[in-house]
Amino acid sequence: MNQLIHRCADGDLIYYTCDAISTPHLFTTKFGGVSTGWLSSLNLGFNRGDERENVIQNYEILAKHFGVPRARMTMTKQVHGDIVRVVDTDTMGMGQSQPMRWQADAIVTNLPGVPLCGYYADCVVTLLHDPVSRSIGVCHSGWRGTANGILAKTVAKMQEEYGANPADIEAVIGPSIRQCCFETDIDVPDAMRQDMGEAVESFIQPRGKKYFIDLQGINRMRLEQAGVTKIVDSGLCTKCMQNEFWSHRATNGRRGVQAGVIMLEAKQ
Repeated sequence: MNQLIHRCADGDLIYYTCDAISTPHLFTTKFGGVSTGWLSSLNLGFNRGDERENVIQNYEILAKHFGVPRARMTMTKQVHGDIVRVVDTDTMGMGQSQPMRWQADAIVTNLPGVPLCGYYADCVVTLLHDPVSRSIGVCHSGWRGTANGILAKTVAKMQEEYGANPADIEAVIGPSIRQCCFETDIDVPDAMRQDMGEAVESFIQPRGKKYFIDLQGINRMRLEQAGVTKIVDSGLCTKCMQNEFWSHRATNGRRGVQAGVIMLEAKQ
């Protein structure tokens, strides 16, 4: 674990934060909610077989932690694509106070007091904050999104919408499956080579007939290419730490959902 990453508790809520991000944020774990059974206890996925009332209560717990109404929390419907959406006053609360009307693997905003949620159970969720332009973003990337450069596109959207300077952006790469555990067949590295060329080779480790991919390293490279230099990799592997995090690989898909959440503070 990176020394800038800290395991924290707020009552029963167990989460991780990063010293390098200067606005409220967290990465959730399994712990601190009301869900039961194999979804115990802070499942944040409405489509995992949980009771809807349990999931809503879990979001209430997060909203209380951030000091905002649950209706302001804004969700994504992640599809392993490369679309970045803007959260404004019309779309604030998507998936909570209003029906989900978009598919997006990244969302950005400059609205204070609006927590943005990105979801993971092995995929990479990266939180972004520019304290100068006062804008934030959350980006979900599996290997497809990583290959398609969604993280760089999220930075570009913050530039386009809010005038963010990449050199000012603080980024933290959250808990996710790491190269030690992300085993694939040849189709994944071949697809990534097709999208990224030789630049991806140093992040692919062959072991016999299998390949192990460093998604965090590729996403760091994507951020650096976009001009972001303030980058922290959490160093946390969801599969290695499956007692603390749900891992899709470790459970063969029988699991809940964690979130990376970030919120812009109101000006003092």
